[in-house]
Amino acid sequence: MKIIISQGDANGIGLEVGIKALRKYFSENNAGTEFALAANPDTLSEYLKTIGENCAIRGEKLALGSHEIEIINCETYHAPDFGKTSALAGKLAGEAIERAIDATLAGKFDALLTLPINKEAMNLGGYHFTGHTEFLGAKCGATPLMILSDARTLNVALATIHEPIAQVAAMITPELLEKRLLQIIHTVRQDFGIAEPRIAVLSLNPHAGENGMLGTEENEIIRPTIEKFAKNAAGAFPSDAFFCRRDYEKFDAVLAMYHDQGLIPLKMLAGAGGVNFSAELPIVRTSPDHGTGFDIAGKGIADCTSTLDAVRFAENVVMQRRKCN
Repeated sequence: MKIIISQGDANGIGLEVGIKALRKYFSENNAGTEFALAANPDTLSEYLKTIGENCAIRGEKLALGSHEIEIINCETYHAPDFGKTSALAGKLAGEAIERAIDATLAGKFDALLTLPINKEAMNLGGYHFTGHTEFLGAKCGATPLMILSDARTLNVALATIHEPIAQVAAMITPELLEKRLLQIIHTVRQDFGIAEPRIAVLSLNPHAGENGMLGTEENEIIRPTIEKFAKNAAGAFPSDAFFCRRDYEKFDAVLAMYHDQGLIPLKMLAGAGGVNFSAELPIVRTSPDHGTGFDIAGKGIADCTSTLDAVRFAENVVMQRRKCN
């Protein structure tokens, strides 16, 4: 198996957690997976020296002990300026993602792991997307389903992704929810190997709308759509009670209506771990579930648990898809 990693924002913790995760991965005697890194070699070298990582770059290879990581060269150079938002850092991050997606689509790699980006910097650098998920969708010609997982028992998919909260209610339509439910059922079958998925659907309004007193979307849109998928889906569940009672343990996946509704509890439950998985793409893509960590960038103290989870999650999905094929 071969996994390519895109370097992320050079002013953040991405490369730090990436290198730490690979060191830990190799120390655990995992066999069968090779890695490549889409990065600018000079940026990479300066970054690693600054955080005290003793890694040698020899030509197009990064040496980690007895292991070598192929470097997929990105032309844009940026001198790391930790904790700062930079158009040049954003341009380099975008270039790395583009190179990595193209190589994976071409069949050179089995999966893509993206290290964290700064969305503002990417837009300043000329890549006008609201996040990795939208970038991947445009490059792959698909509509991805964003799933965050604790890599154990909780998988949270999003009906709407990086949308301003003021626009969410208008976006919750029968067509959108039906599409998302079809996607998540297919994903759980194909990528998680569960033949008859059990999907919990969250409400949009407090207390699931209180039968129309606190909002009508549950009665008019969400529950009627769920009824079409009665074999695999249930809800609409008020999100506060759903998570505090650990009802998610009864389901294979959860469909949240908007970003923070699903991801705040997911990240609290996942702790230092957690994986962002872009489902329903022709390629396998994962990432750590955190951002660039500008407040601790360059200090060498970032936790790599989430990145290591993302490696293992990608391996599992690749192997599961091979079984299906």
